[in-house]
Amino acid sequence: MKLVNILLDAVDAAKTLVLDNMDKQTLKTGGQNAYGDHTLLLDAQAEDEIIRVLHESGVAFSILTEERGMVPCEGEPDYLVVVDPVDGSSNLERNIPLVTAGISAIPFKPTMTTDDIEVSVIESFFTKERYIAVQGQGVTRNGRPVSPALPVDIGDAIISYDTNRSWFDGFGDGSHRALEALHDIRRTASNLLDLCWTASGSLDGMADLRGILPIVHISGTHMVFEAGGFVIEESGDRLHLPIGPDVRMSFVAASNEALARQVLAAFKGHS
Repeated sequence: MKLVNILLDAVDAAKTLVLDNMDKQTLKTGGQNAYGDHTLLLDAQAEDEIIRVLHESGVAFSILTEERGMVPCEGEPDYLVVVDPVDGSSNLERNIPLVTAGISAIPFKPTMTTDDIEVSVIESFFTKERYIAVQGQGVTRNGRPVSPALPVDIGDAIISYDTNRSWFDGFGDGSHRALEALHDIRRTASNLLDLCWTASGSLDGMADLRGILPIVHISGTHMVFEAGGFVIEESGDRLHLPIGPDVRMSFVAASNEALARQVLAAFKGHS
């Protein structure tokens, strides 16, 4: 499939750029990205490589990126591509080998949602894992099909839980309840990798209920859905978001709907 190969070439270019320039891993550009975060030099350069590959592919792409925001296409685009060039920047900066790049492609139309994603690719730079999700065709890791873990009760579940925000409001109380209800947590600090591990059964789920995660992480939630898992928004609805630079994500992803709802109920203090 031509589209899959283009996205693979793009993440390969980003990975090569990063691995060939690890001596620059702590350098910053001095600016902030479209979401207000300070930008590592390698983040920006990896994103440039992805954009270059997409522009040279012969397919008309509009591109929504973490560092630049919206990069429009000249003329009518065939696809909108949503890009996180380096997920786990703090890991990269600290020599922690848990870093990914993720891309999703959506057939272009005036209004697009997460249900419209056709293909997603996530590449783990150091753990030699490549995940591909194709709409209606499941998910592969290094060419082999994967599926979520078998259902477990929340008290037996091990999930990733993102805590990277202030705890001095309802998030703190909710997090205490959720963490107390779970068996244990694991967190790589690369949300895309945690979502891939949820899709492939290594984790029972992944929760990010901070309300601040940029929309560029939709390649990860797409992996969970296509593998057979389930993702709910903080509202309790099945994850179904419009695609746009200002959209933020707040969700629980899990191997099955029941567990996702148990985690959310614990967070909200519902029995």
